[in-house]
Amino acid sequence: MCLGMKNSRKTELLAPAGRWEALCAAVQNGADAVYIGEQSFSARKNAQNFTWKEVGEAVRYCHVRGVRVHLALNTLVSDKELKTYENAVVKAANAGVDALIIQDIGAAQIARSVCPEMELHASTQLTACNIYDVEALSNMGFSRVVLARELSMEEIRHIHENTDTELEAFVHGALCISFSGKCLMSSFIGGRSGNRGMCAQPCRQKYNFGQKNGYFLSPRDLCLADNLREMCDAGITSFKIEGRMKSAQYVAAVTGVYRKYLDSLSSLKKEDEEYLEKIFVRGDGFTKGYFSGYNTPEIMNYSISNDKLTLRADEAALKEAENTYRNGAENKKISIDAILKLKKNEPSSLSLTDGVNRVTAYGAVGEIAQNLPLTKERAYSQIAKLGQTPFSLNSFEFIADEGLTLRASELNLVRREAANALMEKRAQIIPKETFEYSYPQNKNYISRKKPLISVQVRTKEQFEGAKKADRVLVPLSLWSEIVPDERCFVLLPQVVLDEEKTEKQLSQIPRTYGVYASTPGMLSLAKKQGRKVYADWGMNIYNSVSALSLEDVCEGITLSTELSLSEIAQITSKTKLLCEAVCHGYQCVMTSRACLIRGITGRCDCKEPISIKDKTGAQFTLIGDSDTHINTVLNSRITFMADKLKEVYKSNIGAIRIVFLAEGKTETEKVIKMYRGEISPTKPALYTRGYLLK
Repeated sequence: MCLGMKNSRKTELLAPAGRWEALCAAVQNGADAVYIGEQSFSARKNAQNFTWKEVGEAVRYCHVRGVRVHLALNTLVSDKELKTYENAVVKAANAGVDALIIQDIGAAQIARSVCPEMELHASTQLTACNIYDVEALSNMGFSRVVLARELSMEEIRHIHENTDTELEAFVHGALCISFSGKCLMSSFIGGRSGNRGMCAQPCRQKYNFGQKNGYFLSPRDLCLADNLREMCDAGITSFKIEGRMKSAQYVAAVTGVYRKYLDSLSSLKKEDEEYLEKIFVRGDGFTKGYFSGYNTPEIMNYSISNDKLTLRADEAALKEAENTYRNGAENKKISIDAILKLKKNEPSSLSLTDGVNRVTAYGAVGEIAQNLPLTKERAYSQIAKLGQTPFSLNSFEFIADEGLTLRASELNLVRREAANALMEKRAQIIPKETFEYSYPQNKNYISRKKPLISVQVRTKEQFEGAKKADRVLVPLSLWSEIVPDERCFVLLPQVVLDEEKTEKQLSQIPRTYGVYASTPGMLSLAKKQGRKVYADWGMNIYNSVSALSLEDVCEGITLSTELSLSEIAQITSKTKLLCEAVCHGYQCVMTSRACLIRGITGRCDCKEPISIKDKTGAQFTLIGDSDTHINTVLNSRITFMADKLKEVYKSNIGAIRIVFLAEGKTETEKVIKMYRGEISPTKPALYTRGYLLK
């Protein structure tokens, strides 16, 4: 139990399990909880994952040993999958799952309605970075929030001191270079969406910058085993190990080390750090990530190939880890109390209790002792032989009539029967009550023949060239350089780490101007100031339930950029909200707290974009924020739909988003005219339709 925490909340060591053997490895090495995936909606679809039958078996196995099971149903869910998702929630409730990990805000609403008593945890893919984010997710029904991996100790402490929600944080394993939930690189390059559980990890590939090449987007592996006391004091409740794609040996080794240090809160010994490195490490040693305020290049793995990483693992260390869970090992012990009764002419009885459950097994009738009667010490020595069970004997009471004895074999038999009965009792699943969900119906809203033209600018010159736009989205950082008019909206950053600074900056802009925001927390902040708010594409609104859940909050929504026009039409037909789609521009495919530009160029000059190339020659532009040093990676091809406006109109979209990058005033004017249908479209040399025509 961590000292200094509100209400002295008990800590939880949360370990990954991508398959059954890893589940056993996690439990037998001291996990308090495990997180697993089912095969349909897991953000790690390439893991072996569990069938529904195996989910039930996993819950029974874990509950016998006092371990909770968290099920990851944490992908975005399309409209055609909503009923299947509802069924998954019902199956999880029937299987006795303790909590669901969810990314999709519509899916969360379904889960909360279908099974009100199910605990919901907000996935790290919801990018909770500040007080407003955590409070907004709590108001949506999440009892726990998995914080973004990019937060420092002081930022975590700040959130904890100002909220009452349980906080979970990653402490070990692979780091994403992008904020989770904000990464679309794998999706736009090869159609394998990380938000849909199919990330191909383009961040682990080699890139070129001029004559320089390296793994510019690949971070080292995280290790915070030496910082657990600080994390406790900062307010973390659950300590999460990454690794549902990793081996059972990895899970066993890492869980065992973290169990040791979470119990002792002592400094990490060098031999234990080396042991972790022998099991698996990406790059030349571990990083503390952002926890201690580090930034690139300290967290990066620029020169070590990511190929055949597992071949670098030490065989002896792997074997040592394997021995902790193979061959029926039972290291995870539940303390129990026992009462053995031996009465004349009555069957012997052994009662066991874990403090909640009580069972009694009956054995042979006690015999008159020919020599020495059974003593408490001898009886204890037999009843305490619980090595092949998940129990350890705490207290033992012996009630016997004078002169009776019982053979050792009979004591062993009644012990086995009682232990099995207690295991069965602990394994019993009490299904949670569920209800049917009522889905939004087609409202047949009037189609807009001509959607609004919504323009996102980056420079003052682009703003001046956007005279013919119906809406102009101006970044908060650019607002002081322009003279706004009634068409202007404040565009908040994709990620806000300092909510107090952002709140102050926003308060200096008249409240008549609406706000586009990419997290529930920033919607809440803007709403608090009395503004009209609009959900930006970073909210990952992927289905009609998500859209309808925002009708009481928002005036409009920008839909996920991973939707096709036909999928967009399913949403626009069910909501009164003005729906916007990004139809032109270089799509943001990564948002990173790492100052990638500094790491690649060797200088911290975020005012000047740079470009890197992958092995195919595709060029990706990197843009830095000179204030926060948050970097954005843009897709190598521009999204272009000016020649497909008829198809766009059929989706009943309310607004077309045009995103400008480096265009000047003249080019800005030209592109807007194309999308207004005033001039013929001119196709770029390299372009993509994104997901829109899929």
